[in-house]
Amino acid sequence: MKPYKIFLTFFSILVLIALLAYFFPKGGISVFPGVEINFPSLRDMMDREEVQYKDISRIVRQNKPIDTIAPVIRDSSEVSATRGDTVPPQPETSTTPKEKAPAQEPAYKDKERENALQYPEEGATVLEPFFRSLHQLNQNNRLIRILHYGDSQIEGDRISSYLRNQLQAQFGGAGIGLFPVVLPHNTNISMDHRVSKEWRRFTPRHLDEANFNHRRFGVLMSFSRFSPYYSYYQDEVYEASISINDSPINFERSSQFTQCRIFFSHNEKPFIVKMNYRGKTTDAEMVPPSDTLTEINWRVPASQDELQITFQGNHSPDIYGMALDGKTGIALDNIPLRGSRGTDFTENDTAFLKSMLKTLNVKLIILHFGVNLVPTLRESYDFYARAFYRQLKMLQSIDPNLSIIVMGVTDMSRKVGGDYQSYPNIEKIRDAQKEAAFRADCAFWDTYQAMGGKNSMPSWVFAEPPLARKDFTHFTYKGSVVIAKLFYKALMRDYRSYRQAHGPAEASGSTP
Repeated sequence: MKPYKIFLTFFSILVLIALLAYFFPKGGISVFPGVEINFPSLRDMMDREEVQYKDISRIVRQNKPIDTIAPVIRDSSEVSATRGDTVPPQPETSTTPKEKAPAQEPAYKDKERENALQYPEEGATVLEPFFRSLHQLNQNNRLIRILHYGDSQIEGDRISSYLRNQLQAQFGGAGIGLFPVVLPHNTNISMDHRVSKEWRRFTPRHLDEANFNHRRFGVLMSFSRFSPYYSYYQDEVYEASISINDSPINFERSSQFTQCRIFFSHNEKPFIVKMNYRGKTTDAEMVPPSDTLTEINWRVPASQDELQITFQGNHSPDIYGMALDGKTGIALDNIPLRGSRGTDFTENDTAFLKSMLKTLNVKLIILHFGVNLVPTLRESYDFYARAFYRQLKMLQSIDPNLSIIVMGVTDMSRKVGGDYQSYPNIEKIRDAQKEAAFRADCAFWDTYQAMGGKNSMPSWVFAEPPLARKDFTHFTYKGSVVIAKLFYKALMRDYRSYRQAHGPAEASGSTP
């Protein structure tokens, strides 16, 4: 090709790029929700400043992405003997001076510290019911429960697994908690879970389907069935199974559960349920019809590493979950609601939800949502603050002693020009969540700020090892450990302050 033709070709390409840069919409072109096409403007190309990603080296150095056990917080009045599922006392040899609370530190002084839990004005007492339950665990010899709700950011037991293990190390307990028969997207790092093909899971998104006409979704916001739509004259017998095996990467306490519980309701015909472990049937029950929340509870040896439960019947009950727990201490449930903004709870039957919360002895709810709202760019998120507030008030109306912590939205990046930058609405969404939490007298933890704030997500993605995935939205497992450590420290600092203000745990008998 002749030189002038080469010149004209390149010149034409440059003119085309310039025209695209000039006329292309500044905000990009949305292809479908969450995906848009952008093109740099002429100014971006001529006068482009390199975006500075947040330095997170100190965060990672102080919260290494490895699984560790925190020192046990103990009252001097606590006995040293191991009882039931409670772990033996452990010395505080690894505690740094910063982690030890000063002897005369006023209650909740730690809220002024970096990454601290935040409270409504003069509202630090909003977590006192939960702290009181923790404080009395050694005397009451009970099992208390924490529900950890979130979107896909916590899917697969990320964040939850580390929090659970740390709390069980401190306060006793075992097992992985409550989970649905059919796992969302079949992911959970804490167990090897398999179900037969007959099972089907239902959520509020299935409300328009003809095979059920109620809103009883329980605490897991779902239920499962093993038979098709029920007809009273149906005589075919259906059979389905659930198999649970030890995961090679779980925490040791996860496989040391001593009880297996199944929660169900509204079966109009009897069904048979069998428990098997080590290849042998250890129990079989004929369960009569029921129209209320019902529980089956089996004791299992802590040494087991494999369970199988089989159901047989003409009509499946609505099964609301299966729990693998200890008898005392802490249970923490990982409840991911993929695609949710945290505004689905009012879809639930509140009377049924109340009965399940009471049966499970739930003392704390953690809500971690926000990333599904980020691609929806708005000038104001007042609409979200109002909707999220309604969820919090509904949960509080069920049990006034229920403590709630809102974990704010995480940082999330998109590519602008040649750099990854935080979505411009992250802080607006975070502020809307905080406003709703404070208005409802709930605690708030700023996950976005704990990560490092604006433009911190790329630093998590490019860290070694990677702490976030290349979608610039979700944590890797190691990244989830870092976030869990930051949150756990904040929670335990305030519990330590509560403990100092209230002295030794009260005698048994008064459970909030």
